[in-house]
Amino acid sequence: MKLKDKVAVITGAGRGIGEAIAVAYAKEGAKVVCAARSTDEIERVAKEVGGLAIQCDVAQEADSKKLIDQTLDAHGRIDILVNNAGKTARLATHELPVEEWDEVINVTLRGTFLCTKFALPSMLERGEGIIINVSSGAGLVGPPNRSAYAAAKHGVNGFTKVLYAEYFTKGIRPHVLCPGPTVSRMRSEGFPTEVPESLIQVDDIADAALFLATQKGTAYTQEFVVTLGKAIEHK
Repeated sequence: MKLKDKVAVITGAGRGIGEAIAVAYAKEGAKVVCAARSTDEIERVAKEVGGLAIQCDVAQEADSKKLIDQTLDAHGRIDILVNNAGKTARLATHELPVEEWDEVINVTLRGTFLCTKFALPSMLERGEGIIINVSSGAGLVGPPNRSAYAAAKHGVNGFTKVLYAEYFTKGIRPHVLCPGPTVSRMRSEGFPTEVPESLIQVDDIADAALFLATQKGTAYTQEFVVTLGKAIEHK
């Protein structure tokens, strides 16, 4: 097993990409910690993968610290952190309420920062760790009616580059995944007429996340752009 006894923390693990990554990692022997705001969802996934469920709103500093602290209490280490939790808003910029902008930025970007900030000290103490930030094709382009989401995902990409500059020589391997249109509840709410079979499947993203978590130490892939499925929609 490629991840035998590795400890992986996955935010937004209650469904979609996060759930798929949790399942993929568990199949390779990882001890998976599932985090999300919805207790019912993460408890279901944690039961499926034989892991631990921790309720967490990553936008809240105390919750993010609790997630990391409880993981360290339970397992004594964190080998892999997958920052997957995110939120979107689908309005033109002039119509977007300030509170919705703030929520998207807080969950998607601030949450990535907070979980990373609190996980880094234990990784640095051991001199190794993998951080995988799940961004989006929207973090590479500027799709209309996604100003907060695109800004947050561009921020995630930039944040990952800074992590490389600060910590790569200290044994930390930061990566960013940029999926195109992927089957998810978030996607179907925004594009209800799309045919799911025409999109990237969550297992495709999980395969990429598994690759990044198991890549040999002699190689390093910072940014892994997933281009399967349809081209990014500009609508």
